[in-house]
Amino acid sequence: MMKDRSGSIRRFEEIIDREVERHPHNQPLLEAFRPLILTRNRLLEELELEENPPFQIDEIRFQGGVPAIEQHPLLLESDPWEDLVRSLIPAFQKGFPDLKEDLDRLEKALSEGVLALSDYFTGNRDGQQNLLSAWGGTLSIAAPRIGFILNSASRIVLEKRALKIAERIQGLKWEKGYCPICGSFPSLAVIGEKIGERRLHCSRCGHLWRFSRVVCPYCEYEGQEGMDFFLIEERPQEAAFTCDSCQRYLVTLYRVSDLHDRDLDVSALGLTHIDVIMQEKNFAPMTVTDWNVF
Repeated sequence: MMKDRSGSIRRFEEIIDREVERHPHNQPLLEAFRPLILTRNRLLEELELEENPPFQIDEIRFQGGVPAIEQHPLLLESDPWEDLVRSLIPAFQKGFPDLKEDLDRLEKALSEGVLALSDYFTGNRDGQQNLLSAWGGTLSIAAPRIGFILNSASRIVLEKRALKIAERIQGLKWEKGYCPICGSFPSLAVIGEKIGERRLHCSRCGHLWRFSRVVCPYCEYEGQEGMDFFLIEERPQEAAFTCDSCQRYLVTLYRVSDLHDRDLDVSALGLTHIDVIMQEKNFAPMTVTDWNVF
């Protein structure tokens, strides 16, 4: 029997609506990403992935800072890349109408079998950039635009696998500021209202992990001097951690108690005014996302 997903979609609609109410100045950005967020979460629920080979991890290497993705393949040639990209195209068409011609070219290339998508998803970073450049030239599409679409597909697969891996690494020691699953730096931090611990959110796979509040996640600098919090006076829950050692910042939800009513990617979209302020102060984000570079 088909699972009724209307409740889940409605929940994400409400989360985005609340974020628009909190930050009406960021409504255009939130509305642009709304179709993509809703489609991504629908596909996340529908997607069934094989586990071949079975997941294995060297706990000693892991606790030494080697993330899961460097020990076990998380993006497989056999994953349904073309189906995922095709399913995402209508969301991009709706949220980003300026991409219409590019999306039409991409869809035509998929229909004609011009692109071997698995080569991108299973390649290393340099190989991916080379492919984007080559495909961009072939299709007359800017390489970053192709990357925007393809990385949205990889997010779904990574998050699906991350949900299972998170259970298997629970209890293992991890002291790095990059994601224990996919190795990416965080796009957002959360500090709880009561416990006060800092958790880092990965925009590449959606994983959330604990990390020290007195260490910079990016350069691992530790000390009272050179690290600070930039707070929005009228909104004390909205902040940015800054490190003078590496000149990086991390947007932070500070002492929040309503995480069950939030999606952290949506929250990051609602806080882009902090990204603007920090970049004007010559700090760089810990990781580049589709929305935080100006």
